[in-house]
Amino acid sequence: MTTLTYPSLDGAAHNFAMLDLIPDTHAWIKDVHGCFVYGNRLFFERFGFTSLQGLLGKCDYDLAPAALAENYCNDDAQVLKGNVVNDRLELIAAKGQPGDWFLTSKWPIYNLQGRVIGSFGISRHLNKTEGKAIPFRELRAPIDYICQHFASAISVDSLALACNISVSALERRFRKHLKKTPHQYIVEVRLDNARQMLRETDKPIGTIALETGFADHSHFTRAFTRRFGVAPSVDRRDRVSAQPA
Repeated sequence: MTTLTYPSLDGAAHNFAMLDLIPDTHAWIKDVHGCFVYGNRLFFERFGFTSLQGLLGKCDYDLAPAALAENYCNDDAQVLKGNVVNDRLELIAAKGQPGDWFLTSKWPIYNLQGRVIGSFGISRHLNKTEGKAIPFRELRAPIDYICQHFASAISVDSLALACNISVSALERRFRKHLKKTPHQYIVEVRLDNARQMLRETDKPIGTIALETGFADHSHFTRAFTRRFGVAPSVDRRDRVSAQPA
């Protein structure tokens, strides 16, 4: 896609209105504050809205579980710096609803003066996408298994056995398509779910650690701090202090 340049975000939204006609594709535009200024019908209906008006002005944290919303916002921050996200495999889910896997791409939107004024995103359902999505289908079974069983003990050997593939093939697929090992992906899924529980429940941190597949509190704390840069207790305290009185 060439550089997206429009006099305003309203002009960009009008230009992309035709995306309502494309099946199995979500599309949206956000301003620099992360608020939605456009979404096609499939996108706003996924989050329970009957019209575009319900979506306007909302942000990711209004729509999705906190852990997923944070991932979306981290991508947006890079896009607003002028970077492009190409075919990122990601889970899209509304609060309290099971998610689906999509290939997502995002681009910055520039005004006529060359300043970034927002971002445009498009996601194609993994099951319905041809071409580039085909290799990712190799990961559907292990990813689904991890998401369903992350709270249990999962070894690379047991994961390969459950998906009826060899360990070497499993390792190769994860490194090729996700640039990480199966074990790294398992830990990330556990940590993302743990962070969501920290932010949305009052369960003790030790309980959350056990319920998301970690052997003990200290192991969980070390892994959490490496991934998010703060300890679980600090992350929870920051969340509580950020809530309105």
